[in-house]
Amino acid sequence: MISDNLRQFDLYFPGSWIEGADRDWAFQSMLVLHQIENLFVESVAAFSLVRPMTIDNYQEFMGREHSQYERCLNNLYAKGFVFALDGIYKLLYRLCQYLNPPPAVLLQRDKYIERFGHLKHIRDSAIHIEDRGRGVTRTQNPINTNFLVIGSFIERRFSFTGEDGINYEVEISATTLKDAKAIIQEVINAYSWSQI
Repeated sequence: MISDNLRQFDLYFPGSWIEGADRDWAFQSMLVLHQIENLFVESVAAFSLVRPMTIDNYQEFMGREHSQYERCLNNLYAKGFVFALDGIYKLLYRLCQYLNPPPAVLLQRDKYIERFGHLKHIRDSAIHIEDRGRGVTRTQNPINTNFLVIGSFIERRFSFTGEDGINYEVEISATTLKDAKAIIQEVINAYSWSQI
């Protein structure tokens, strides 16, 4: 059962329909906003399931045996977290590129890119593990790094080395989700809403 404390991440839609003379535009925009909401819910669900070793649970973590499946689940949930938040970036980009949103949405997209744009590198490395695991780029050139990170945890930070040789990480935490939520809520609030 999902904890009630996850409700703090709920997004609020001030109406059931976007106002505007172009009903197709309003409908398409609303669809994208609900897709963004769905991906955000996926990231919250993934966050709630990740159980990495931290300073707080070190003794408990070390005091019991962990199966390869338990370690695999943490990586799976972490990837789900990254993929969902990166998917939101892609939807925001398309929303701004094709659906002529209110100007405030463009500002929020830029904030999202500034905060979460690096997730693309984590996602790409996770998807192209056949290359990263061998220390090469998509073009099969060696990655310029002395230390290759492949889906590692440091406490709640999940890390991968990108194709450019830089180590990218994201903290799988309530703080990260609150940052994403604040931006997404501002995107939703940028539209004029009405009840049907």
